Amino acid sequence: MSLSPEELARLLAAPAMPAPDGVTPNFENPPNRNSYAWGITTVCMIIATSCLCLRSYVRLWLDRKVRVEDVFAICAYGAYWGTAYAGYEMIRTPGYYVHEWNMTNGDLIRPLWLILVYGCCYSAVLPLIKTAILIDWCRVFVLVDRTKSLFWYGCMAIVALQCIWGILCIILLNMQCRPHEAIWNFYVPSKCYSLPDVMLCSASVQVVSDVSMFVLPQRLIWGLQMGWHKKCGVSVIFGAGILASIAAIFRLAHTISFATETDKMYMIGPLLFWACAEMTCGFFIFSMPCLSKLLMETGLRHKLRFSNGFKSISLRSGALSGGSSSKKGNAEKGGIIGEG
Repeated sequence: MSLSPEELARLLAAPAMPAPDGVTPNFENPPNRNSYAWGITTVCMIIATSCLCLRSYVRLWLDRKVRVEDVFAICAYGAYWGTAYAGYEMIRTPGYYVHEWNMTNGDLIRPLWLILVYGCCYSAVLPLIKTAILIDWCRVFVLVDRTKSLFWYGCMAIVALQCIWGILCIILLNMQCRPHEAIWNFYVPSKCYSLPDVMLCSASVQVVSDVSMFVLPQRLIWGLQMGWHKKCGVSVIFGAGILASIAAIFRLAHTISFATETDKMYMIGPLLFWACAEMTCGFFIFSMPCLSKLLMETGLRHKLRFSNGFKSISLRSGALSGGSSSKKGNAEKGGIIGEG
């Protein structure tokens, strides 16, 4: 049953949540922690942009070629800006770490729409950037018949999982209520299902994917016939996925809190912060293999004491695809062992 204009006005002016005993609601200027959002979102945007620029510089000016994974990364960056827009807009209304008893029902409409935008863009960023990372890694580690490489099958399994779940998640987010506008206009008569269930499933999928991406290249790297310090250098570059795994685990923990707490607008802040960090880690991981090439081309490698770890990387190596059976001589020919 539709509400009359007077009934709707009363509903939207009512508090979104009863205040605890002894607490006076503050609808005009509720306490918040918007400075956290400004700082975290801006720093993450700077890191992601710098990483993509680094990658673009190496590809366009040093390699002079653009590959399909670079296109995926650019598409991911576009969707990443969608999350940044929603994140910054949440500062304006209702603010971060604002309790719902300091909000009216009308104050919920805009943030509910922004959360939908954020969720859809997030669900597009991760499949795109992880697909870009895994395709890039396959070019490094699989130079022989890929049908015989367990690493290639593992990468493609993660790509398939990410793409299928990403598309499904966007569909589920937009079908959580019928009619569609009832997702944010909560007063519209509708049929809805529980959004936290989708969020929990999404967080779990990302944790499994991130941990798998961290583990996948390590078996090949530590099976190479080379010095341990050079293995460490290669392992660090391709092991940056541990950062995304940590961010995904924290995001899962905050998603569980979000799903169980009634004061959801207060709990959405840390959830979005860790989601932003997780996406930013994706761009950082994507740019890491280019760091070695950039150091070699610019001569910075000789100025850094820790360069021994990086100089063992070559993105053209044929030894990497051989796993633990690779011979040291083949590794040297392929360029894994750089300048001694």
